Amino acid sequence: MTVEVVKASGEVEPYRRDKAVASLVRCGVPRGEASALVAEVERELPQRVTTHEIHRRLESLLRERHPAHALRYALRRAIMRLGPEGYPFEKYFAKVLSKLGYHTWTNVALEGRCADHEVDIVAERGGRRYMIECKYHNAPGTRTDLKVALYVYARFLDLRDYFDEAWIVTNTKLTLEAIKYVECVGMQAVAWRYPEGRGLEALIEETRLYPITVLSSLGDDARRRLLASGYVTLEDLWRMSVEEIASIAGVGEEEAEEILEEARLLKP
Repeated sequence: MTVEVVKASGEVEPYRRDKAVASLVRCGVPRGEASALVAEVERELPQRVTTHEIHRRLESLLRERHPAHALRYALRRAIMRLGPEGYPFEKYFAKVLSKLGYHTWTNVALEGRCADHEVDIVAERGGRRYMIECKYHNAPGTRTDLKVALYVYARFLDLRDYFDEAWIVTNTKLTLEAIKYVECVGMQAVAWRYPEGRGLEALIEETRLYPITVLSSLGDDARRRLLASGYVTLEDLWRMSVEEIASIAGVGEEEAEEILEEARLLKP
């Protein structure tokens, strides 16, 4: 039986085992174990299934057998839960840049040659200054397209007296047209799995700044309270006591202990 997969964009394609296995390997599961987990999920797949459902079933198995890998597997969905929960994506990415050695400022007002602008992130490193515009999406299947790239580069041209280079940063993938344009004009882009080996997920793995939204033990109210108080990454929780988490998140100490224990699964 041929299984059809409905992607978040609505596109339908044949199911490919290698893609499912690769998604587990990328989050640290040994290839042999990844193949076994995928085979287990395949036995119960209907003839037509969404990518979301495949990911949900794989994540459920990971949480039972490889809980640390499950947190990493949930990363993309976790990033999409940041914005609606009240923590701007640009502030989160500025934290990532700071960990990589950049000096950063967010929401900077500047007067361009022809118009006034508010730049999401101004970053400096090695004597160079970067204008960084963040494009955040919380709808699965959305891609950052050519119009966004054109818009960002036009703003850069108006602000070129201040900056050496422009960046687009997004939590989704880029369209092929957007990739062609940014490469043509020499603009940097950081997107999901782009550029290869240095995409958003790779930078998060390198800095270990996993968002607290990866945690399954964290309820909605507790998550909102922590984000509103500026506690955004697992690293923030690693520095806290059980009592502090309980007080800020508005939960009991037993639940706070579970939250901290899960957060420590990804501590180096």
